Amino acid sequence: MPHFFWKDLSEIPASHWATRSTFFLAGFIMAVWAGIVPAVKAALGLNEGEFGLVLLMIGLGALATMLFSDMLVARFGAKRVLSLAVPSTIVLLAAAGFASEWVREALLTAAILFSMGAVFGAIDVSMNIHSVVVEARSGRRLLSGFHAMYSIGSVAGALAMTALLQSAMVPVQAALVLEGAALLLWSKTSGSILPDAGLSKAERKERFTIPRGIVLWIGAVCFISFMAEGSVLDWGALFLMEEKGSGMENAGLGFALFNGAMTIMRFAGDRIITRFGPARTLRASAVASAAAFALAVAAPTSAAACAAFFVLGLGAANIVPIAFAAAGHQKEMPMSAALSAATTIGYAGLLSGPAVIGAVAHATSISTAFLGEAALLLAVAAGAGALGRPRSK
Repeated sequence: MPHFFWKDLSEIPASHWATRSTFFLAGFIMAVWAGIVPAVKAALGLNEGEFGLVLLMIGLGALATMLFSDMLVARFGAKRVLSLAVPSTIVLLAAAGFASEWVREALLTAAILFSMGAVFGAIDVSMNIHSVVVEARSGRRLLSGFHAMYSIGSVAGALAMTALLQSAMVPVQAALVLEGAALLLWSKTSGSILPDAGLSKAERKERFTIPRGIVLWIGAVCFISFMAEGSVLDWGALFLMEEKGSGMENAGLGFALFNGAMTIMRFAGDRIITRFGPARTLRASAVASAAAFALAVAAPTSAAACAAFFVLGLGAANIVPIAFAAAGHQKEMPMSAALSAATTIGYAGLLSGPAVIGAVAHATSISTAFLGEAALLLAVAAGAGALGRPRSK
């Protein structure tokens, strides 16, 4: 194991551990939800189209809350928002499982999922605001490592759910066990979250602020990056099967390699950004991501396409952390409002991107849609310099 993994662990501030735990729990909670989705669908007895509308409620709830989460943080602080939102998300996840399993009412489940998405949207914005404050006070690059913990939490939650389900637990029971573990971890670490992070007397008086200036470009970078991630998640397997001849049993390998590469690179990202600077790192990351999409399209075999997805994960890993750090450093908008806007726009890309890819793929092909994403990533590379320097008012 590399020396820097263990170097001076005892000297890491408690607020850093708390931030890592929050990102870990966010990924963990959503992985537990993903593990019970098939059971929820079966219990409700809905077809794919109907169930898709139910699932859409999570995204709509998250988007609705992200629009004003910065004002909540400015008034109450990230710690108080997280202290309410994290346990609420866990409780609502359990409620969604019970509503589908015992009540079997689709509208009730949809309402619960909208609420769960809403509080999770508050988590997403609040933990990113807190992470930017922690990084700023440390004087070091930390955001990539924080974001890596979300991926680690996702993997841990998925593996834990798999293990419990293989031990003959029913999905709702397995979810309850893991939700209890999540609450225990939260109770042990939440006290170290900075109590003043995000508090702002000026921002608490503001209403929703329309993104402007450099913040619009930061949001566009997040949108493009999240869209790329969502397209690999939702369309990668179909691409490998339909255009590269992969068997169904291997179709998920592309996303697994993409996600694994992204996690690895985020652990190294802070050191890379510190050494080469955010603008150069962003430019190289975007070019590598664009090249990876092109290589996937040109790949003669599914194995070669999977290798391209691995390169895509390496390239895409640090784009969003660099963008979020830029949102924290710019001076055109209040930090909390800028991060809220960037998170909302990025999340919109994650939700709408796969649908856009689907429309393009229907009219042409998935390969053409992927090449379109490569072009967008080259635009990110061209504008990378704007995110490498703070802006003055």
